Amino acid sequence: METMAEKEPTAQQKPEWPAGDWFLDRGSPADLIAYEKKQIITRGRTKYQEYEIFVSSLYGHVLVLDGRLQSAAKDEAIYHEAMVHPAMLAHPEPREVLVLGGGEGATLREALRHHTVTRAVMVDIDEELVRMCEKWLPSYSAGSFQDPRTELVFADGRGWLEAQPDGAFDVILVDLPEPLEEGPALTLFTKEMYELIKRKLAPQGVMAVQSGSAGIHGRMMPDINCTLRAVFPQVMAYAAFIPSFMDLYGFHVAGPEFTWPSPAEIAARLKARGLERFLWFGAAFSAGLPLLPAYLAERLQRDGRILTDAEPFGPRPGERLFF
Repeated sequence: METMAEKEPTAQQKPEWPAGDWFLDRGSPADLIAYEKKQIITRGRTKYQEYEIFVSSLYGHVLVLDGRLQSAAKDEAIYHEAMVHPAMLAHPEPREVLVLGGGEGATLREALRHHTVTRAVMVDIDEELVRMCEKWLPSYSAGSFQDPRTELVFADGRGWLEAQPDGAFDVILVDLPEPLEEGPALTLFTKEMYELIKRKLAPQGVMAVQSGSAGIHGRMMPDINCTLRAVFPQVMAYAAFIPSFMDLYGFHVAGPEFTWPSPAEIAARLKARGLERFLWFGAAFSAGLPLLPAYLAERLQRDGRILTDAEPFGPRPGERLFF
């Protein structure tokens, strides 16, 4: 009788790739995620980046920039609520708000939900992409570009911000793509950039920045954490799971003196500002926002380097490029 040990090993049968058109998002040099394309809405290249919008049966309309998934209609509210509301609610009365990037208009949309806001400036370098999103992804901006409180500026965010008066904004939301070497955002995640933002914040001002993967491999979040702490006295890291990213995603809120409000304070501010319905955020939920998984808290304390204009984000020698 032939035993298990005597059997010749057989190669695992290679699975057949499903039929249809698929978008492959390269999470790292060692893994990828596949998304079925039911319909391609538009694709092309602006002056600054390649783009594609397709329809997924699971996630609805999906936006891809430079070959990386940026957002999906089904769960974009999770990302944009996480991007906006912690910073907005950390401020007692945000009136003047700046959005750097945020081309789809959803970050602007969420900021304008706060009734305290009297002026919201969105600065994006890529007018063609913004107009394309306004046309093909109207649910993202939801009329925010036409809101009378909105000022839409097409310019380099850092250069534009340099020209603004110090102390001009209560909240600055930095919603930019990952700093790819060939992309326009490379020097927008550096110590010099955060020092500029700090100067432009009003007293009690708060900034927020999307910080890449909060998973076990992500390199960008520890670097941003380290860089922010070199500039701001108060820094809070937090994370949200984004289903279409298939990843836990990181964010930071930072400022000269902010403290994270209690759930009761959050509830009072939500009521005063007319904010009721969320997909992700909530007053009770906010109590746990500063609490991180042990591995992430340890990595943020142990790892990371200060990013500078001279040495911006990128792989260290021998490393893969993980965001």
